[in-house]
Amino acid sequence: MKLRQLIINAITEEERLALIEDGRVVEIYIKEKQNTIFAGDIYRGRVRNVLPGLQAAFVDLGNGVNGYLHRNDIRSYIEAVQTNPKKKDASISSFIREGEEVIVQVIKEGNEHKAPKLSMNLEFKSSSLIYKPFETIICLSKKITNQKERTRLEQFAKDVLNHEGMIIRTEATHLANEELKKTFDRLKSLYRHVISSKTKAPKLLLRQDSFIEQVIQEISPQMIDEIIYDVSKIGTKLKNIFAKNHTIRFIHHMEKEDIFSFYNINEEIAKALKKIVWLNNGSFIVIEQTEAMTVIDVNTGKYLGKYTYRDTVLKTNKEAAKEIVRQIRLRNLSGIILIDFIDMANKHDQQEIVAAFKEELKKDRIYTKMIGFTDLNILQLTRKKVRKSLLELLTAPCHVCNGTGRVQSPEAIAFTLERTLWELQNRDVEAVWVEANPQVAALFEGEHRSHLQKLEQTFKMKIFIFAKEQVKHFNIRHYGNIQEVKQRIAYHQ
Repeated sequence: MKLRQLIINAITEEERLALIEDGRVVEIYIKEKQNTIFAGDIYRGRVRNVLPGLQAAFVDLGNGVNGYLHRNDIRSYIEAVQTNPKKKDASISSFIREGEEVIVQVIKEGNEHKAPKLSMNLEFKSSSLIYKPFETIICLSKKITNQKERTRLEQFAKDVLNHEGMIIRTEATHLANEELKKTFDRLKSLYRHVISSKTKAPKLLLRQDSFIEQVIQEISPQMIDEIIYDVSKIGTKLKNIFAKNHTIRFIHHMEKEDIFSFYNINEEIAKALKKIVWLNNGSFIVIEQTEAMTVIDVNTGKYLGKYTYRDTVLKTNKEAAKEIVRQIRLRNLSGIILIDFIDMANKHDQQEIVAAFKEELKKDRIYTKMIGFTDLNILQLTRKKVRKSLLELLTAPCHVCNGTGRVQSPEAIAFTLERTLWELQNRDVEAVWVEANPQVAALFEGEHRSHLQKLEQTFKMKIFIFAKEQVKHFNIRHYGNIQEVKQRIAYHQ
């Protein structure tokens, strides 16, 4: 039986949570202080723009934030298509107008490039049930495999629903019908509160739980053995909320050492921001993350294997598959994910990797669609995005490389300096004073200053170049007649 621990670091305003399975960190959750819009929030918003070309509208949620609402997520459109399928291609302008007030729910948090995604098809969540007032479907988690339990839960849903919908989650199997009914009544009461609100737009109508409670509900309290926290009032609150769940052990971390350091979580976060991940057998994987997709490359590295090449490749790929799933969860990767395993000519070996991958994915609550291997032996999958990735949360684009992850080489900078000096030839310049990064300066001068002397002859000017560690590339401090440049240098040295 795997031990699952939830570590809560709430001493600062940046609340952080880590899920540990059998001593290994598998998921990280970090609350953004600057983020005011969270998945699940329900707003009364005001439509600012209707864009028929995109079949979408932008809705003002307040605080200068506009959310993105697609035609397919507008209630009047959904109802119209259900009544008359011919209206499927009708313009969004027929269903919503500028200035209109609408009640919307955030289904995907935004970032610096994308607006939060919205829907008018509201849902109200708990760890056991999801109430969908505008739908008539009943869905049960695929993880509920006991047929007797499925029959019980499906009948419960039919008994309490009245032209409404419900998703029954795995945790419902641990609860009696009476407890499920209380949960259902609470969710329905939240819906009535939202619908009856008379507040003017834009306004937040409902945020069901705190950040910590949301995370626990997502993980499911039934799946947690221990909750370890560093703020006593957090522990007291959680004990009250989950009082009926007698399986959770609550532990107050009272050590002087930071709780994330104590459990080596800070070290795991630092590793998760690196591109290379080493595996136990000496092989490694390289993770390249972009905005649109993630590409993962598997390498044998130091692992040579004991038997045939095929055996070595298969073992390396299996080991990599397990770690890749952990890294997907840990880094919260989403969107298109392409995995370049070491080439396997045998289709049976590919099937083994797919089976191993699917088995590991059972541990992940976020929906992942496995597409399979391409003709180029690249495994394709897509993972649903709800929150930002760990990389997005903890890093920003580099102001030096502008987010490319690369900077100009010293050689390229030295040639740029040379081209810059060429432009001074026609300005009657006798001398120039340059400060440059030591590597750039060394390359510019050449061995025994031979390249510098050649340039001075070509340009017919004296070049004074000084190596400075604090200079990133180079700076031309001054140019003019030689006496003036020497005086400037002497004054500043």
